[in-house]
Amino acid sequence: MSPGENIYFLLIAIVIMAVIICIFFIFRKRRKWAIALTSVLVIGYIGYYIYYPFLKVKTHAERYEQVMDYLAKNYPNKQFTIIPKHYEEGYRVGNFTVNDVVSPTMGVTLRVSDKGQVTQDGTWQKNEYPSQQELWRELEFFYGETYSLDKEIPKITKQDEWEDGELTAFALTINEMPAIAIYNYSSGGYGFLELQEGEREGYVSIEIDGYVFIYIDESYPGETVTIQLKNGDEYSLNADEYKGQLIVEK
Repeated sequence: MSPGENIYFLLIAIVIMAVIICIFFIFRKRRKWAIALTSVLVIGYIGYYIYYPFLKVKTHAERYEQVMDYLAKNYPNKQFTIIPKHYEEGYRVGNFTVNDVVSPTMGVTLRVSDKGQVTQDGTWQKNEYPSQQELWRELEFFYGETYSLDKEIPKITKQDEWEDGELTAFALTINEMPAIAIYNYSSGGYGFLELQEGEREGYVSIEIDGYVFIYIDESYPGETVTIQLKNGDEYSLNADEYKGQLIVEK
């Protein structure tokens, strides 16, 4: 049993002990009655303690069916993985980790209450340490609104990448719009620095740590791109020559 469950049974035992003391005080002249009532309480406590693990299994199975019904009703066009189907130690009764089968690396925790109400308790993402080249994939979880089963996962495609030591930049398309994402990466950890998005069939730029990053969408209709730098200067380049590439200038 979990520490919380041990405390739960300890509190019950304390209450029972207090009741037994009261029983012997009230029935001090009728000792047989006191012993009989005490025996009922003790046997009932032991029986409940023995039955409790089976009760957890039974309750969890009922709530698994309830969460299945909830998902089928609210998301009829989706398929989900639900864990655990059968109660397992380490899980809370009525708590389930759920993910859409098309996105197995992210999902939510659903809680089924005693009254059968299903609520979202939290979100989760597999915390495998990504390679430097795969950092951009985390945007599928963090991009836009907080993740939930209702969230539309963005369509993100890597077009180009650039690395210089710990600094990593990606040219992306997010829902068909050009974007640049910048990260720090080392053996000790990694961090998201900035994301900039442009207009559909347009271009996007970021100026950070002395670098200027520019990405021009393949469908950009113009002949040139002109970027206004932080120092007030302008930087221009031939769009046809650099479409679909991540341009980096220092």
